Amino acid sequence: MPDFESLVDDIYEAAADPDCWPRIMHDIGKVAEAAGGVLIARRADAWLGWRCSGALEKGAEAFFSSGGLQRSQVLGRLLAFNRAGFVSDQEGFTEEEYAEEPVIKEWCAPNGIHHCTATAVPMLNGDLVMFQVKRRKGDPPFGPAELDRLDALRPHLARAGLLAARWRLERLRSATEALATLGIPAAILDVDGRVLAANGLIEDLSSHHVWMPRDRIALIEPAADKLLRGAIADLGNPAAASVRSFPSKGTGERPVVMHLIPVTGNARDLFGGGLGVLTITHLTRPAALDAALVQSLFDLTPTEARVAGSLAEGLSLDQIAQRHKVKLSTIRSQVKSVFAKTGANRQSQIVALLAAQPKLWRPPLELEQSQL
Repeated sequence: MPDFESLVDDIYEAAADPDCWPRIMHDIGKVAEAAGGVLIARRADAWLGWRCSGALEKGAEAFFSSGGLQRSQVLGRLLAFNRAGFVSDQEGFTEEEYAEEPVIKEWCAPNGIHHCTATAVPMLNGDLVMFQVKRRKGDPPFGPAELDRLDALRPHLARAGLLAARWRLERLRSATEALATLGIPAAILDVDGRVLAANGLIEDLSSHHVWMPRDRIALIEPAADKLLRGAIADLGNPAAASVRSFPSKGTGERPVVMHLIPVTGNARDLFGGGLGVLTITHLTRPAALDAALVQSLFDLTPTEARVAGSLAEGLSLDQIAQRHKVKLSTIRSQVKSVFAKTGANRQSQIVALLAAQPKLWRPPLELEQSQL
């Protein structure tokens, strides 16, 4: 059995380095004479990330990515106990219910895992971490002695989770302040549209947005705000086709371009998924249109970027077809795609949007890959 004090030290180390958790969950499993353990992070209604010991890795990726946790009853029943301690499967389920539980049926049983005990640790900021410890099929259920040993570790697990959440928030704040030094208004948003961190530049830019209850932000221009809502809803899916860069007039004299950039990273990051960096760039008229910038900014194909550039020049669809030596129907299809990706619905909007180049910002590598 692992040394208690050494294990506690390791738990606090994992608060700063999530890569330590697989080893630590293995050691926690040994404390309860189990095969291993898993921890899972959750924010609002979204499961964000997980870490598990080696004995439980097989099939875990497929289970989590297929939405297995959304189908599971484990968390709901665990929270119903309102217990600051570990709860065994036999307390929360009948044998028949447990056999049909997705965690068991789809993930654990195929790996020879059966009995489980778990605890949920709510964070002050609304995040939640669930710890599960699992035994191999054929081993007895968890008894009072094993649960007592795990409960002795629970306060340290709870504090480590709180530290991880706080460090994550500090990193987000640091990221927005780094953008402020570049003159870029920025805020970090979660999948619910809640602002987790913001720099002073975006807080002072009242000509384009307003602050809403529960730390939310809304754009003054209705069309732009609708695009922002759609982009926020797709934060958990970086491959989604939502418009993420779009113009906003606001009430000021200077139009801006809004960018909502998904923060992606390792699929098993504990608190890193489902975030977006909202940046605002003022339009400044350049000497010439940069097609490569337009392409990357709005996720256009090279052909769509050339068509967008032609629209910005004021060319008609017939003229664009002649320039590129293609059928008019082809240009119409490409223009339709450009409109969808930029959030525009007429040529004058494309001209206003592309006649000036905003600076394009990409999340710093340490934020993009951070294991928060």
